[in-house]
Amino acid sequence: MSLLMRTAMLQARVTPEIKQASEYILRRIGLNMTEAMELFLRRVIVDQRIPFEVIALDDAVLANVTRACEAELRSKEISVSMDPPRRSARGRQKRE
Repeated sequence: MSLLMRTAMLQARVTPEIKQASEYILRRIGLNMTEAMELFLRRVIVDQRIPFEVIALDDAVLANVTRACEAELRSKEISVSMDPPRRSARGRQKRE
């Protein structure tokens, strides 16, 4: 994507289902989460707005979409745990 070293860190909290479903889709199109987030942020800069229409989804619609994605993942025999990853009691260690 860019030859410059990435040094800024973003953290976001999403449900495990959203993370896993989006990682699966991104993997299918050849991107990882970092690359997708950078593409999104670049479009925000270029367009000076969110690069898609924002609409409200009610809980039922969101649940249906999530279930459909989970069913597709299961049908492709992809092992996906819907539990968040566990961290050690020591917490995160600094990367050098």
